[in-house]
Amino acid sequence: MTAHIPHFFRVVTEYFCHQRVMWALLAHIRAVTGGDILGSRYQQDPAVRISMIMAMDRNRLIGRDNGLPWHISSDLQYFKRLTMGKPMLMGRVTFESIGKPLPGRTSIVVTGDANWQHPGVLTASSLQQGMQQAADAGAAEVMVIGGASICQQAMPLVERLYLTVIEHEFEGDTWLDSFDWQDWQVISTDPHDERPEGGYQFSYYVLDRTSRTTL
Repeated sequence: MTAHIPHFFRVVTEYFCHQRVMWALLAHIRAVTGGDILGSRYQQDPAVRISMIMAMDRNRLIGRDNGLPWHISSDLQYFKRLTMGKPMLMGRVTFESIGKPLPGRTSIVVTGDANWQHPGVLTASSLQQGMQQAADAGAAEVMVIGGASICQQAMPLVERLYLTVIEHEFEGDTWLDSFDWQDWQVISTDPHDERPEGGYQFSYYVLDRTSRTTL
């Protein structure tokens, strides 16, 4: 065992040297960018989980005429249960399709219109500002709820995805193109079949990202 001690100290020394190099590199990048490593002033708080909740058909369709191509009451209840008490981040068109702030949740609307406002709603000029507002409010989890443009911007930061997949092909005009099954690990699946009642067959998936880009 004594013979392994020098090797042990060499490994430990190399580890801490590596850590010093990494921290020096990080400090240099922060100095050059003014602390703006990701190209924005928002620095992702590890205590805040960024999640997304979406529903799509088997072709990844998520919308039609600024609304949903389907009506599934149980999915709406699922959405309510998962978002209750959490800040919801969305685009202006998505908010206007909902029509009002949903009770028990903070609505943060990302819009390029500096004059747009709505009672009971927080506005942000960028996705990064909206996420910062959620983090400043002390949220443990922020829920991105759409639309497609916001999803595309947020997808690289999303750690968990609550995804309803409807086993049907609908007509529509908006797709979740930013989603790829290969990027995600299935944590749980909850299948439902409401076809006997005139509904649809669908499943609730909870997905965690398989890998994250970190520095």
